[in-house]
Amino acid sequence: MKKSHIILAAVILYLLIMVIGGMAYYAYSIQHEEQAAQQEQAAQQEIAARRQAREAVEKAKDGAIADDKAKRAQQASERRERAQGEMWEETINGVTYYKHHWPKKLPSGVYLRPFIATQNEICVLKNDIYYYYSITDEQQTAWIMGDRLDITAGGQTTTLVLDPSNLHKHMASDASWLSENYVMNADQATIDAFRRIAAAGGGTIVYYKTDGKARSQELGSQEVQRIRDMVELYDALRQE
Repeated sequence: MKKSHIILAAVILYLLIMVIGGMAYYAYSIQHEEQAAQQEQAAQQEIAARRQAREAVEKAKDGAIADDKAKRAQQASERRERAQGEMWEETINGVTYYKHHWPKKLPSGVYLRPFIATQNEICVLKNDIYYYYSITDEQQTAWIMGDRLDITAGGQTTTLVLDPSNLHKHMASDASWLSENYVMNADQATIDAFRRIAAAGGGTIVYYKTDGKARSQELGSQEVQRIRDMVELYDALRQE
């Protein structure tokens, strides 16, 4: 074979190799791009699926929260209606009060008479401590001028420190009876004590002056129910 033929054959072979290589590279590039596109599409689908799942969970959560709020609002409304059954309501200077009917004269003793004051969206549970004494009472405690009140219920005692400058005193013109009265905002310790009374269905209170006289009394069933009513109404009004 002539040398020129050998060179020509080599060139042709080289060109064939280049063409085949180019075709192989092109096929590989196309396949790689398709795989990359498929992976990108799969990734986007997975992201979309996760987003839809997250949105579904959030929607379900929002629905559950809305249902819970509606349920609590309904329960609050029911508690309010139930608690208000034995109360009277009056508005003075823009403040609405919810109280029970208490006679001015009571059997000698000390009483808890909580009530509620509301204005706009502010709701306050008031603690009303009332001591009444009749001259015919056998204990003859007369004036106590108390500065403490112990509330015992559910196996726990809460001591309230009273400010004597806020003590309201009254005595009948013929001295046949007298009363001492404290009214203040119920702090958290007092509210917790009211809740224990309601839960236990009873309790004991002791009104006294430090190193002085004292008056103790078991809470009656009506008094316990009235405390329970006020706590329920307080909770209902705050939820609304």
